[in-house]
Amino acid sequence: MRRLIGERMNSNRGSQHPLHPIQPIWPELIGLGLFLALWQVGAMGYSTVVFPSPLETWAALERLATMGKLGNAFLTTSFHLFSAFALAVLLGITLGIGAGIQPWFQRAISPFISALQGIPPIAWIVLALLWFGSGNATPIFTITVAVLPIIFLGAVEGMRTFPTPLLEMAHLYCTPKRLLLTDLYFPHLLSYLFPSLAAGLGLAWRVAVMAELLSSETGIGAELNLARINLDTDEVMAWIAFVVVLIWTSEYLLLRPLRRLLEPWRHRETLTSSSSAKLSQR
Repeated sequence: MRRLIGERMNSNRGSQHPLHPIQPIWPELIGLGLFLALWQVGAMGYSTVVFPSPLETWAALERLATMGKLGNAFLTTSFHLFSAFALAVLLGITLGIGAGIQPWFQRAISPFISALQGIPPIAWIVLALLWFGSGNATPIFTITVAVLPIIFLGAVEGMRTFPTPLLEMAHLYCTPKRLLLTDLYFPHLLSYLFPSLAAGLGLAWRVAVMAELLSSETGIGAELNLARINLDTDEVMAWIAFVVVLIWTSEYLLLRPLRRLLEPWRHRETLTSSSSAKLSQR
């Protein structure tokens, strides 16, 4: 019996390993194909000026790439986005950990965080234009204040929901502080931070494009505004599609690999549950 189970597990590993990097994205690919099909059907009833088709949008993307606009705009927007995102993550985690540990600090900072949450990004862009003028400071400031509350709330929730019995057991066995940080606090905090990071990164892309559209002469938002002024609808759709691809790329090539690196136990749990399900089916 043990030998039979071992053979089945080995066969599962052998069949799962080559397809494991590909298998999880099949649902996304199916959804993308359905979206493109619906887009094509909708575009068939309108002209290019009103609603370009996916092929016309792709042709516009190729034209922008040949002219070198995609690369230049990507570098500018990436600088704005990742500088502000790193600043928001650093401030949000630091303030969130402090608020999660000290309830009085959370009560003191809650009105400030609520104000950041409630004020729409367009209002921050107007204020940033008055304070900093057009340039790099406006989009960086706007992205930071828009993303900061999301990271802060994730860090606070992670600290507040830490299991007290587990902590008491660790203190009972005189667990070193280094192990407490690396094996208890850090993994638990990450489980709450990564959803906040994913939501914050998606918001950061949207705010970055909007801030550049209204306040900058360079970047994806500025190029999108120029295409709008020139009534180049296919280029407008091309820039929008480019932003969507960048959002997907940030999630699948940055956040998800980072989560697998920092939370390897979740990856092992997924593999174990899938192997158990296959064994029970057989």
